[in-house]
Amino acid sequence: MTMDMLPDGVRKERAKDLLSQGRLEDARALLSDLCKNDQRDAEIWMMYSTTNAHLGRFEDVITACRSALQVEPDYLPAMNSLASALAALGRHAEAAIEFATVLRLAPDNPMVLCNYGHALALAGHMEEAREALENAVRVQPHYADAHYNLAALLEQSGQSAAALSEYEQAITLKPGLSNLLGERLTRLREVVRGRA
Repeated sequence: MTMDMLPDGVRKERAKDLLSQGRLEDARALLSDLCKNDQRDAEIWMMYSTTNAHLGRFEDVITACRSALQVEPDYLPAMNSLASALAALGRHAEAAIEFATVLRLAPDNPMVLCNYGHALALAGHMEEAREALENAVRVQPHYADAHYNLAALLEQSGQSAAALSEYEQAITLKPGLSNLLGERLTRLREVVRGRA
């Protein structure tokens, strides 16, 4: 009996096995077929979305997430993946709109706040971005990525001392960042000392 002759439930489990084995292309092909057979299974759409995200196929992620959202309109994983895929494609204004929708349902999710703030900053909405990033830090003070994104925004807006403080906090929380930020921190320290 070939794979396409098996019941969808068995094929869905096989797709999960393929994903756990890292066989993304095989999983993607099977999930694509399953999506065509049962367009009302949000879990299949999300597995297909996740597989495509790992493969860097963000347009397919968007399609899969929108299909999942037709089945379950408030399905947070699909909403978040949709926003993330839009951001990955450089469609930051659209991503910000989608992250804002997620935040209405999960207003204190630090990861979503951070991603929303980052998308807003890249779309040029600096004040809103700062507010979102500050909220991410408030909700989760130990979230290094939120501190880092807030620092980058502050640096971009000329607030060197505040940026330096946030970068240092990010490094405290995620020491590996110090290798990436060495020259930037040195320059910011010089700027801050020059203003003191």
